[in-house]
Amino acid sequence: MQPVEIFALWKFGRYDLETLKNLNETFDNLEEAGKAKLFELERIDFDAVQKFADQQRKLAENVKAKIISFWDEAYPPLLRESSSPPVVLFCLGDEKLLKKECVSIVGTRRMTSYGKKVAHEMALAAARAGLVVVSGLAFGIDSCAHSAALEASGKTIAVLGTGVDVPYPASNRKLYERIVQEGCVVSEFPLQTRASKQNFPMRNRIIAGLSKATVVIEAPKDSGALITARFAADMGRDVFAVPGDIDKASSEGCNWLLRMGAIALTHPSELLEYYGLSNEPKQEQDEILNIFANGPLMFDEIVSMLNMDPTDALVKLTEYELNGKLVKLEDGRYHILGR
Repeated sequence: MQPVEIFALWKFGRYDLETLKNLNETFDNLEEAGKAKLFELERIDFDAVQKFADQQRKLAENVKAKIISFWDEAYPPLLRESSSPPVVLFCLGDEKLLKKECVSIVGTRRMTSYGKKVAHEMALAAARAGLVVVSGLAFGIDSCAHSAALEASGKTIAVLGTGVDVPYPASNRKLYERIVQEGCVVSEFPLQTRASKQNFPMRNRIIAGLSKATVVIEAPKDSGALITARFAADMGRDVFAVPGDIDKASSEGCNWLLRMGAIALTHPSELLEYYGLSNEPKQEQDEILNIFANGPLMFDEIVSMLNMDPTDALVKLTEYELNGKLVKLEDGRYHILGR
């Protein structure tokens, strides 16, 4: 069955994953499933199921959303291992990011200048090291983390408590649209779902489930960021917290997490060191060094292979020379050191 049909069955039947797997393997589509006596016995309105699936399919086509079921290869492996994984994910943007190494950065909507500075530095460093930054598109720390990741020419995933076609908050539309273009927007909720208070704790478990680690920056005691941290801890993921002033309400949640055993994070480099990562842009570094796999190259060859502006290429090559990664030979060719 198509993922949207599986989702419709889950919505109306509230079947568990094992039952849905069996139904998916037994029937090719909803029309076949509708003829089964199971639906009559459980008093499920099959016409409503079919109508909902058709509606969501059309909406997805209109906004170019992808729908990924739990059993699809594109489903994020870390989320699949998490507690209560969603049956399907609705995605706008580059769904391949869901299978990359992710770190979630979360915190209060009412951030201070200190929180803004720290969130910006943490997300910038994580993105430059090749990690995908995950957050919830909310005001404050979330938005700052997304923006910093994009500023670093990195990647970011926004997990919504609405449908993926409903930017929330609405005033974050420009950031939302940029993430759709350069990253990925994800939700477990049907298309056109509006914001509802109970959706956001559910959203938070996906933020935690996608990520190898959750970093909490500024969070009062009632912050939703603490819910994300609890989900992460329950899943056996790493939880980091940035210490804050003991006399500020915005730091109470982070300082409580530290008392509960979260890993203290006082500088972006500590996060990278914990996972053995470099602060240099991983993708760019690989792209440049990998072209030397077959030996030294002339400058013109490098420009052609990288498809770069000559001036930009010269700047990069000089940078790599100064860092001891490349050397310019007497005949003018560049050669990677250590090979």
